[in-house]
Amino acid sequence: MSRIVAVQRSGGFAGMTRAGEVDLDSDDERVPELRALVSSVDLGGVGDARPRADGFVYRFDLCGDTASVPEQALTSDLRRVIELVLG
Repeated sequence: MSRIVAVQRSGGFAGMTRAGEVDLDSDDERVPELRALVSSVDLGGVGDARPRADGFVYRFDLCGDTASVPEQALTSDLRRVIELVLG
């Protein structure tokens, strides 16, 4: 089982892509909060919305559980994952 939390942001007006990841087996100070978020987030129903023009789309890989989510469908927990992983 993967122990990596990865986030990729694409789209937006400029079409730039940004990505980051955190290994949950590392001693990174973000790990405890990310572990809690990964155990509480359900990616099952968040990716159903269509992306808006010039909006961002986030690709999440939460320890092997993956989804692409347009920015308007982000939950508060997913927004926090983005803050922790992408800064």
